[in-house]
Amino acid sequence: MIADSLKPRGMGTISRLVLVSLCLLLLTFAPTLSAQAAITYDRLAACRYAEEYWDKTCSDGYYFVHTEGPSFLGAGQPLPTETEGFDCAHFVSCCVGSEPNEPAGGLDIPSRTSAYGEPGAQRLVNWLMRQGATRVDELSALVPGDLVAYDHEHDGWIDHVALYMGDGLVTAHSLSRFSEWNPDPDAEIILLHLPGPYDPPPDTLGYVWLATIAIVVTGLLAAILLLRYP
Repeated sequence: MIADSLKPRGMGTISRLVLVSLCLLLLTFAPTLSAQAAITYDRLAACRYAEEYWDKTCSDGYYFVHTEGPSFLGAGQPLPTETEGFDCAHFVSCCVGSEPNEPAGGLDIPSRTSAYGEPGAQRLVNWLMRQGATRVDELSALVPGDLVAYDHEHDGWIDHVALYMGDGLVTAHSLSRFSEWNPDPDAEIILLHLPGPYDPPPDTLGYVWLATIAIVVTGLLAAILLLRYP
């Protein structure tokens, strides 16, 4: 009884308060941590890739001269000038995707030919929309790393796709260019916004680490208190 009277009182309450605090921290920071983990598209890296390869063969060395399949020309080679080609979706795939020789935007775009990515503009847009890409109505709603797609025949089928670079500029293959966007009046234009931040705050990473450290320290403190003062 005397030993019990000398035992510190109120520590069970403190332990419970610490546990409640830990739960509150988890509820506060878990959405942020989850959101950071879910972000996989590096749109600025996609634009840097486009700046490098808009007038060259992509880093996998392939170019779609014909629709039958890609031709291997070698990475960084000048684009063919005797034919328009069909390389638009392949180029955008390399920009937004993870071509093994030079990963750019970081999306894991599946390949169905020897070239990296999806060679069909419609199929590429369909895949990106399944990953969370959304249509927008105005060019002003796009940010660098988004897409501009074209339905030239007004038949619901996308024939061409380009990467939006910001400031009204686009890059593309087949119609190979890095220039101001001049919409084709005879085509239906589809503006596609890809999920992912454009210019995250510079302290975002520090914020996440701070939240992680706070959660770990609070959890350790709660465990020590529970073990010592059950």
